[in-house]
Amino acid sequence: MAFLGAGTDVILEVQSPPFLPESEEYLARQGFGIERIAFVVDNVADAYADLIGAGLGSAWEPTPFYVDGVEIAIAAGVWSPEGLMIDIVQHVNVAVPRPTRTGREDLALHHACCLTPDLAVAEAFWTTHFGLTKTYDFTAPHPQGGTRGFVMMSDSDFDEESHEFSLEIIGGEFDSIDGPVFARRGACFDHLCFTTSDVPGVWGRAVDAGVEPLCEPAYYPEYDSTIAWLYDADGTHVELMTPIPEGLMADAIATGLCSNHWVDDWQRNAVVLPRSGGVPVKVSR
Repeated sequence: MAFLGAGTDVILEVQSPPFLPESEEYLARQGFGIERIAFVVDNVADAYADLIGAGLGSAWEPTPFYVDGVEIAIAAGVWSPEGLMIDIVQHVNVAVPRPTRTGREDLALHHACCLTPDLAVAEAFWTTHFGLTKTYDFTAPHPQGGTRGFVMMSDSDFDEESHEFSLEIIGGEFDSIDGPVFARRGACFDHLCFTTSDVPGVWGRAVDAGVEPLCEPAYYPEYDSTIAWLYDADGTHVELMTPIPEGLMADAIATGLCSNHWVDDWQRNAVVLPRSGGVPVKVSR
């Protein structure tokens, strides 16, 4: 496995065979993609006991991990209501780098996305058990009840200078980007998003380097944001997005109230470019 970062202290873990049993189980159901998200805790045994006591299902009990005979972490796993895997990790005898953010306009890993059939249940789950705060609300009432659209749930430790992680939850109805994924896989972690002030430039350079395009850059006035999409090497969606103003996120974290309550009419029909099946990235020798 390898650990990667871009712009904040949020880390992307990349795994290859041989896989742990829970990963093999996931692959049998979902295929390659975003398997899980993880939260760092001070005491994994206490956090695990609290979550199990609150009724969450166990993926695995707290287990130590060793490198060259040295214990570096203790990790446990639990399940969301949709059956998505969530890690809780306690670092031991290891210093995890926390890079300094150079500027919010630079490329940075911003959020992961969860597709769910029940937006209200998912929002309550992440708020209650993992302390996330709703910072954006792009939802509308559904004629058959409930809501459609998406919400952005952000980490209460948000700091625009170093730590900016959010979980986007999409439910109810799906657009041309996420709809086919939900139809094929059901509830899942669907995509990763990076923010940058130069979405067209980053997208163009990635495509020139051989990354497969999913959707060309477009400006969405309802979000005041430019958004573009790519496929990663396994076909997982990667979003590029204009940075969200940090004041909106900071205000929501401080007050506990969603800072905008905008309504999305959910009429986006982005033109999706199919995968070519070619070499995903040009490798420099």
